[in-house]
Amino acid sequence: MSSTTDRHPRLLPSLAPLLEKPPGAGDEALEAHALLNDAIAARATDVHLDPVQAAYRIRLRIDGRVIDAMRMDAAGGLRVVNQFKVLSGLNPVPSRMSAEGGFSWQGDVDEEVFLRVTAVNCVAGEKLAIRFLTSPHSFRDTLDLGIGEQAAQGIRRWMDATGGMLLVAGPTGAGKTTTLYTLLNQLRLSDSHVVTLEDPVEYEIPGINQIQVDGHSGLDFVTGTRSVLRLDPDYVLVGEVRSPASAQACLNVASSGRSLMGTLHSRDAVGVVSSLRHLELTDAEISANLGMVIAQRLVRRLCEQCRSQGAPASEDIEWLEAIGLPIPERVWLAKGCPHCNDLGYQGRIGVFEVWQLTPDDHARILRHADEAILRRALLERGEVLMLSDGLAKAEAGITTLREVLRMGAILSH
Repeated sequence: MSSTTDRHPRLLPSLAPLLEKPPGAGDEALEAHALLNDAIAARATDVHLDPVQAAYRIRLRIDGRVIDAMRMDAAGGLRVVNQFKVLSGLNPVPSRMSAEGGFSWQGDVDEEVFLRVTAVNCVAGEKLAIRFLTSPHSFRDTLDLGIGEQAAQGIRRWMDATGGMLLVAGPTGAGKTTTLYTLLNQLRLSDSHVVTLEDPVEYEIPGINQIQVDGHSGLDFVTGTRSVLRLDPDYVLVGEVRSPASAQACLNVASSGRSLMGTLHSRDAVGVVSSLRHLELTDAEISANLGMVIAQRLVRRLCEQCRSQGAPASEDIEWLEAIGLPIPERVWLAKGCPHCNDLGYQGRIGVFEVWQLTPDDHARILRHADEAILRRALLERGEVLMLSDGLAKAEAGITTLREVLRMGAILSH
C-alpha cells in the first residue's frame, strides 16, 4: 500500500518516492536526509512530524504559516521519526518525558545549518518538531525591511544622535531580531563602537563585540552593563528586555549618555510603555530615556509571478465594514504557481509603526497616560500605525487583505 496520500505536490519531491519503496539496506537515514533537503529547498523554518490515527503527517512552516505537505502510514512515519532521533543523539525508544537534541546538517546546501529536534509523546503517538537554527537575514537598509522612507529617516536620525533607548517591539516571530541585526549591520559599517550583552548569544556578528551573560559566574545584566560601560561603547545592545533586571540594565546604559537597543514583547508601539511599567521602571525613568519604538508584525509577500486582482472576499468586506473603511472594487489575490510551490506567496515583509517620542509624549508618560491616550495622540498628529501600513501594502500588491486581516485581528484583542 502506498504510504503517501493527500500530499502537497511540490514541497517534498525527494521524500515521496522513497516512502513508496520498502526499507532496504544502505543509508539508514535516507528518508530523513531527503526530508531535510526538500524542506530547505521549500524555505521551511520548521518541520513537524505529527501522529494522527494510524498515520503520520508532515507539515512545514513556510513564511510563518504551517503547510500540510504529506501524509504517510504509521510505519513510515515512525521510521522517519527514529532516524531523526538517532541523528540528534536521542534514544529512539519513546519516553513519557519530552526530549531535546540537535545536529548539524549541510546536505545539498552550501551553508551548514544546526537543527534543534524536540520529541514529545502525544496521545496518538510520538511527535517530532525540527527547527532550522540559521542566522537571521540582515538587510542592508531599513527600507528593505518594509519600513517607509519617512520612518527610515527618523531611525537614521536617532542612530546619528547618541543617547536614549530604541526598542523593537512585537510578539515572538515578528522579525524583531532581523530588524535589530539590520541596524547593527549599519553600525558595523560605520565608525561606531558597538557592544552587545545577550542571554544567550545566538548568532555571531562579525565586527560587533558580543558578551554572553553568565549568572553562575556573577556576570548578570546589571554587573554586565557596568563592565560594558567601561569599554567606552557608542551603542549597547541588550538582546531581549524580559525581566526587571534587564530593564534596569537598559536604564543604566541609556542614562549614561550611550545609545541602547533591545527587543521587547509588546502588542504595538505605545504598549511598550505598559511593558516597561510592568518591568518596574517608573514613569520618570521611561520618559527620560525612551527615545524611539519600532513595533512590527510580519505578513507574507505575494508571489509577483502569479498574483492577480479580483473582487474582495465576503470575509474581507465584513472586516473592512466593521472598522469603517471603504470597500475596494478590486483587491490583490494569491493564486499560486510553480515559482512559489503553488502557495501564492513567497517570503515575508514587515508591517511597521515607528514612534519617535516628542516632548508632549514624554509629558503624557509623566502624567501616567494609558495606552489609549498615547495612541490617540499618535493618530491626531498623523503617524502611520501598523494597520494603516498593512492596508497600504495590500493596496500596492505587496500582500493581501487576508494577511492584513489576520494581523488586524491580533491587534484588536
